[in-house]
Amino acid sequence: MQAAGTATDNDGEEPPGAGVPRRRVAIAFAVAGSAALGAALLSLGVVLLLVRLSWPHVEPLGNPEFGINFSCAQAEYLLLEDPARGAAEYAGRNRPDRASWCAATLGRILDATGARLVRLSVEWSQVELAEGQYDFALIDALLGEVSRHGAHVLLGVGVKAQRHPEFYIPEWVSKQANLVAGEVISNDRILHDRALEMIAAVVRHTAASKAVDAWSADNEPYVASPRSEDWTLSREFVREEVAAIRANDPARRPVSINHAQHFVFDRRWRDALADSDILAASVYPFRNYEILGHQFVVPILEIGPLAPNYADQARQAHNAGKPFWITEMQAEPWYDGDMRALSPTNPSPNLTHHNFDRNIEYARRSGADRVYLWGAEWWLYEADRFGDTSWLEQARGAIHDSQFTIHH
Repeated sequence: MQAAGTATDNDGEEPPGAGVPRRRVAIAFAVAGSAALGAALLSLGVVLLLVRLSWPHVEPLGNPEFGINFSCAQAEYLLLEDPARGAAEYAGRNRPDRASWCAATLGRILDATGARLVRLSVEWSQVELAEGQYDFALIDALLGEVSRHGAHVLLGVGVKAQRHPEFYIPEWVSKQANLVAGEVISNDRILHDRALEMIAAVVRHTAASKAVDAWSADNEPYVASPRSEDWTLSREFVREEVAAIRANDPARRPVSINHAQHFVFDRRWRDALADSDILAASVYPFRNYEILGHQFVVPILEIGPLAPNYADQARQAHNAGKPFWITEMQAEPWYDGDMRALSPTNPSPNLTHHNFDRNIEYARRSGADRVYLWGAEWWLYEADRFGDTSWLEQARGAIHDSQFTIHH
């Protein structure tokens, strides 16, 4: 017989009050869970509020004039090289009709889009094949085509240029210089001196063209290039480039320096603003990132305070009496593979027609005075190879609307 007051009775039931601690624990867990959920929702609300209050959503729509970038080498890669043979110089860079073909291809794009602003780059390895021996046939043909269309050129001169491999260093310079991976190669005296000599010669020659209305001292000079040994150029060297351009241009046309940011923490655009007549930026709002083996398209300008604040850069440039230009505005997919693999049946999620329109709106809200769309060669490739003219038409719409607004 069991005595009264023991822990259990004959039915196995808990005595009165034994469940109270368990209920208190359950209630405590519920309260803690609710608090954590509330904190998470509050944090999410703050993040969403910060995004909604960021410049892409609150700045007024401006009316910059839109133009295009153009690279002959990129056009050849897309339009002339056989995809089955790969990027194996199939186009024939030394063919005698190269300059005329490139000029005609640029003319087709100008006709299709109505663009009256063109950004071109002089590739050092193509213009100075041997020391002191210059071949201006290609740039002369391109400038002539732009003139025939009544358009204007932002001409980039320097060590870096548009497209792959970015650093266009002639073989004869590479043999003389000591270029080390990951280094600031403008510190090499041979490259430094030969580059400034080339810049002076190119500017002296092209300054005679009335199509040129501005210069660019290199292309994203402060950004390390993974395509070319992670090389960079120093701020001091870029200043010397600016001085060389000014010294050899009797018309004293303005000189820009462009920079490419990934996040707001990069403040090197301030150097570009201080050292140039025009602050310029490369803007790619939709980028590919890989996390744990999964590919994501990240809308960079929708990450609130972490995103580059181009509207603030434009204000600071204007307060200094200088224009703010977007010299590369994403209008083709950010794609790490062979661009020729993309097609209407195999599109990139990175750039849809909707995202193209969003990029145009970002550009208009940035405060930019000019915007050069990036991807004109790809638009023409899509039209020629697949009969898809939608990208050319979308670009034409943005360019026409900007010209109509400016002229009226």
